[in-house]
Amino acid sequence: MIRLGKRSSDIIKRDEGRLFREVSASRTTDFLVEFDYFLLAVVLAITVIGLIFLGSAMSNMYDDGGSSAMRSQIVGLVIGVIAALILAFFDYNLLKKITWPFYAVNVLLMLSVFTPLGIEDYGSRAWIGIGSFTYQPSELMKLAMVLVIAIQLEKAAEEGFGLKEVLIVTFSFLVPLGLIVLQKDIGQAMVLTFAFFMVLFVGKAKFWYISSALALGAATVPFLWKFYFNDTRRARLFSFLYPDKYPDYSLQLTRSQTAIGSGGLTGQGLGQGAMNGGKKIFVKMSDSIFAVIGEEGGFIVAALLVILFAVLLIRMCYISSRARDMFGKCVAAGILAMFLFNIFENIGMNLGIMPITGLPLPFVSKGGSAMITNYICIGVLLSVSLRRRRGFFE
Repeated sequence: MIRLGKRSSDIIKRDEGRLFREVSASRTTDFLVEFDYFLLAVVLAITVIGLIFLGSAMSNMYDDGGSSAMRSQIVGLVIGVIAALILAFFDYNLLKKITWPFYAVNVLLMLSVFTPLGIEDYGSRAWIGIGSFTYQPSELMKLAMVLVIAIQLEKAAEEGFGLKEVLIVTFSFLVPLGLIVLQKDIGQAMVLTFAFFMVLFVGKAKFWYISSALALGAATVPFLWKFYFNDTRRARLFSFLYPDKYPDYSLQLTRSQTAIGSGGLTGQGLGQGAMNGGKKIFVKMSDSIFAVIGEEGGFIVAALLVILFAVLLIRMCYISSRARDMFGKCVAAGILAMFLFNIFENIGMNLGIMPITGLPLPFVSKGGSAMITNYICIGVLLSVSLRRRRGFFE
């Protein structure tokens, strides 16, 4: 056995310490170099535009000119960005360890909507409120469902799509869907369903399973129409198809289109919109915020926002395609689906190409808790993007 002297031992320890510091510095450099600044910059640009026009929309809705509501929005933004950066630092595969507890907690939060904490608004009981704080549990529930299904599809890719995976995937979707249907939130139910099928497709689920799910969904439509849709909901749908025959229910659409059209190329100016100032745009802080942007910012700002959203969605698609594993691909695809449906539906219903469902415009519509939730999803995407090359941080 070779014995080292004290001096030699100290030299080795010093060299080991230097090597450790160099490796740590290298990983920090990788984090800084590989960080998806582009994704975060696009999201922040959308958020800034949203804050500017949201402030204008709320200026005549509150006694304080919307100052308190704007503070909540900005606080939500700050918390959301911090949460996104923290999530980006950690390997997204660590989410597998907390997925089931995360799913269970969100199911409990959705059930709490039916307790005295629940708040009913615009015909849906989909929020919980504690004091001035309100939260919609279905927002993070969608992410929880995506995580559960992504884990099962990754296992299926390695071991096969067996009965166990089929049951877990099916019930992890049906449980939140059933709760959302009970909350009478049609918009969120459609988002959840779209995300479900997107993850199945990207995760290469068996064709027979996807086709069976589609067939079963199609078979439930007549029952939902007969027993779930009341006269008001049917009238709102028909007002989209025949606005002239249902003027009372198509009034929100008509006024949104009027506001967007009156904006012209350059808009009427921030805070100068006649429809916005006259409080003639319905739900202008959420559903119809795009109408405010079209009226006061004109075609230029509205088109810029649409382009930024398109770039964001394309970037999300790129992140999903370049993910290092099936879990990352499915999670990124699920988040992409959630944002895609919300964006297309919200802008579409203001332009008259989609029925009005009450879905907000991500990063733009009012809601501090929604802002945090959206940035949490961005944080997960940042983590997937950071580790899109195999062996990164390993």
